[in-house]
Amino acid sequence: MEWIQLFIEQYALFCLIGVVVGVLSGLLGIGGGIVLVPMLHAILMAKGFSADVAFHMALATSMACIVFTSLSSIAAHHKNQNIVWPYVWAMVPMAFVGSLLATLVAIHLNALYLTLFFAAFTFYAATQLFLDRKPSQHKVPGKVEISLVAMLIGVISALVSIGGGTLTVPYLAMRNVSVKQAIGTSAVLGFPIALASTVSYLQDAIRQSAHAPDSFGLLYLPAIMLIAPFSVLCAPAGVALTRRLPVKVLKRIFAVFLMAVSLNLLWSQLA
Repeated sequence: MEWIQLFIEQYALFCLIGVVVGVLSGLLGIGGGIVLVPMLHAILMAKGFSADVAFHMALATSMACIVFTSLSSIAAHHKNQNIVWPYVWAMVPMAFVGSLLATLVAIHLNALYLTLFFAAFTFYAATQLFLDRKPSQHKVPGKVEISLVAMLIGVISALVSIGGGTLTVPYLAMRNVSVKQAIGTSAVLGFPIALASTVSYLQDAIRQSAHAPDSFGLLYLPAIMLIAPFSVLCAPAGVALTRRLPVKVLKRIFAVFLMAVSLNLLWSQLA
């Protein structure tokens, strides 16, 4: 059967990526961009797209996939009572605004310094989580602080295509929110960030008169149609793992993940 062979050769990898992204999304409260972007970039280059076009398509396609993945992760975390809704209502509007603005003006911004700052912060936060250091006292953030932090998370996430969880989880953990609730809350925050970016990419696609094969603007449709459903199906499995793993183990898994993200970003900018 030729169509089966074609599917295996060209599209089965998208299904596997969807499984990995779904599990990581539920387990760590991340969107999955750190996995999606480099893999999509490599696949699109292998399909004949130029390096620059492939990179921008990977960013846009990743954000579109995260919209669906985050919804599944949110539903599973809500069922397990892992979401701190007061933080959600305070952070979501500014995260959405920050992500939307960053996507619209990204071409005019030098993301190098933001990326380096992000890498340094995540490595510091990872160290604190790995060593299981806790603040000496509980400090509830004020409205101004949490609004500014949420906007910063939205801006940086959109610029470097990293799920908001890599910033949200360590921030909430430093505010004495339990790591499981920080992961659940960050999953909610990932939705408006991805949605704002996707809306911007869709507007750009609508303005274009011509599109590459199998794409709509910068959105690569086969990847979205295959990655999204598999990630949606597998996100609850990642959430289930958060219930089975001890808190200290969960913290260290997330810490190692953050260290890998920060080192990868530093390497990509300084290499």
